Amino acid sequence: MQEDTLKHYDISLLYVEDERITREQISRILQRIVTELYIAEDGNQGLEIYKEKRPDIIMTDIMMPILNGLEMSREIRAIDRDSQIIMLTAYSDTEYLLECISLGINQYVQKPVDFSQLTSAIESCSDYILLKRKLQQQEARIKMLSQAVEQAPALIMITTQSGAIQYINNMFSRMTGYLPSEVLGRNPKILKSDLNPPELYKELWETILCGEEWKGELANKRKDGSIYWEVVKICPLRDADNNITGFLKVSQDITDRKQYEESLQYIGTHDPLTGLFNRAYFDAEFKRLESSRDYPVSIVMADIDGLKVVNDSRGHDEGDNLIKGSAEVLLSAFRAGDIVARIGGDEFAILLIRTDNDAVKEAIKRIRGYENDHHLGIFAKLLSLGVSTANRPEELLESMKEADRLMYKEKAERKQQKLCI
Repeated sequence: MQEDTLKHYDISLLYVEDERITREQISRILQRIVTELYIAEDGNQGLEIYKEKRPDIIMTDIMMPILNGLEMSREIRAIDRDSQIIMLTAYSDTEYLLECISLGINQYVQKPVDFSQLTSAIESCSDYILLKRKLQQQEARIKMLSQAVEQAPALIMITTQSGAIQYINNMFSRMTGYLPSEVLGRNPKILKSDLNPPELYKELWETILCGEEWKGELANKRKDGSIYWEVVKICPLRDADNNITGFLKVSQDITDRKQYEESLQYIGTHDPLTGLFNRAYFDAEFKRLESSRDYPVSIVMADIDGLKVVNDSRGHDEGDNLIKGSAEVLLSAFRAGDIVARIGGDEFAILLIRTDNDAVKEAIKRIRGYENDHHLGIFAKLLSLGVSTANRPEELLESMKEADRLMYKEKAERKQQKLCI
């Protein structure tokens, strides 16, 4: 065999041979075809080198003094059952052959060595080793990816094409409160809240069933019933034939951000002292109603009698209590859908959409009825009220002015009554 035709194998090999001439002759060839070559003169030396270097292939003669090749192979097999061993021998005795078989010797080459047969044996062992390396690399990569997915700061879920949950990571359990045993095989609908519109789910499923990626924000429900918000990306998983086999969901918890946004929105539209809508929100709704069809619209204007006196004589804390108590009276008297706003220091305005004059008068009666309430009576008695109803958009501004005029008229009359008393 010509040296320039020898194939190189990226492996390490331990060659054990007690005959010097044979060892030197074969070693020259082996140095050309393997990356690392270790040489031993007997079985004991070979076993020590194996323990230290752990070569990929062991090639050994059978008949050697002290520790023969079969005995050394038996020791190596006790350390690693998967070692690749090539046995060289000038003997064809059946007993040796059977022992080689019992030890699971991978290749058997007779002396004098035919180098084509030897390289073929080495190539066969090398193919196995390289395949094993690839499998080990794949296993290591899969393990690494699995650990990354398990410990990822994002929620990860995999479902079948029909929606049955196949996999969840640790973050899923931490975020939702569900253990794997509680959700595997079930539909993600267990997380569904009533805060997402049906159109959103329709768009989601249409997108991913078409093989496209969907991104969006969802409000979902934890195991304990509490709501959390997440920013979501869902993409299809495909097989070798490009058929959709399932879906991958990756999401992150944005509940804190949503709560912050909601608090900013609340601050921008509500009065911090009373919790009622503020002047900015009232003005925006008033402007909207000027071009809407939600009529009739009734307007109530309210003012607290004597707030300045209380502030001056008893302090602003007492004045704030008076404002908050008056706000409680108004909230109790009107419907949840009515717009009750504090538009000034002691002034309130209420918009009652699709409410005629008779209906708003009933609300005024409820306010006056609170004058006999043990808790709210003191606040209800100090409210001066004015009411007007607009039947068309063009009447709205004048109705507000009219309600304001009537409120100040009542305020003046109440003040006059007190003076007369």
